[in-house]
Amino acid sequence: MSVPYQRLTRIDARWRWWRPLVAIAFLAGWYLVSQVLIVVAYTVPIGASAGAQGLIDFERKISDAALDPTDPLVLSVSLVSLVVLLPGIVLAVRVAGLGRGVLSSVRFRVRWGWTAWCVLPTLVIAVVMFAFQGLPMLTFDGGLGWDHAEIGQSTVTVSTLVLTLVLVVVLVPFQGAAEEYVFRGFLMQTVASWIPRWFGTVAAVVVSTVVFALLHIPNGYNVWGILDVGSFGLVAAIIVLRTGGLEATVLQHGFNNIMIFVLQAPGWSRIDLTSQDAEGTVGGWLVTLGTSLAYWGMVEFLAWRTGLDRRFAGREAPRFRGPVPAWAGGARWVRPGGTGWSDAPAHADGAAGSGDRTDGAVDNGVGVAGRS
Repeated sequence: MSVPYQRLTRIDARWRWWRPLVAIAFLAGWYLVSQVLIVVAYTVPIGASAGAQGLIDFERKISDAALDPTDPLVLSVSLVSLVVLLPGIVLAVRVAGLGRGVLSSVRFRVRWGWTAWCVLPTLVIAVVMFAFQGLPMLTFDGGLGWDHAEIGQSTVTVSTLVLTLVLVVVLVPFQGAAEEYVFRGFLMQTVASWIPRWFGTVAAVVVSTVVFALLHIPNGYNVWGILDVGSFGLVAAIIVLRTGGLEATVLQHGFNNIMIFVLQAPGWSRIDLTSQDAEGTVGGWLVTLGTSLAYWGMVEFLAWRTGLDRRFAGREAPRFRGPVPAWAGGARWVRPGGTGWSDAPAHADGAAGSGDRTDGAVDNGVGVAGRS
């Protein structure tokens, strides 16, 4: 018996349908409070140094271009507001009693050895992405350099550029991880825990992909841009299911975003980041789809080559009606590599329960397993 990643929360005997809702409520509260604190942390110093006009200008920049890589202050606000989701979702799952480390992988932790292997295909895709996005910005006439006739000149100072690059390298990996843990982790596990069998898995992939794409609409993407984001999310969801964890997609997401911000950070004068092409093109969508599929193929090969544990070595807990029996201990039905509880009471119909039973009903109020 084994359990796939998307059903991991169901190996705990304490699972109930309402627990994911508790996690959602906690995460919503965490997000609202954190956003208020972030606003205060940024606006108080700005108001003190630049006054009311400074606050008005700052608010306008946030609303016009929240992810502007040429303005480190604005970019940092946007990134930090997403980074806080990472500790938020981890705490939410713990508070709701859904398990520790359940979002990371089928080993209930980050599989660092597997993560190291995934760096290889990530670097390959990074090189390919640079070839598509970066090479058109370079010239080889008389030596390698930026093609200023095509992209113009940098509009930011050296100090601003350095600060932006530091922010990107430090914050973007956590921003990418936060989105993966929320969408490919928590959201997929929640949907699949409510809906059993293969159609639960399909629903989990579809819901996480659609929600991920729709939440990018406020960033100004057009139809092709949304398809671009959706394709990325769809393939990422499949990779998570196929590898039993988030490690590969966290790396992919982080490197992808770092590449985009780094190339845009100089603020080239001939490149308009608010133009129609910047909001999404057919070519950009096809590149994202192609590189995502190529990344999946390489990860799939490495998973097979390394003998990766893709599923939890155990089985789901019965769906107890009433309190969890004492012999279950309110803990996981089977721990990784285990074979179950040898002393768990068993009945003729194969259902686990507690106490004597002669008529198929709960006889002492302790609880009996229902059907999955």
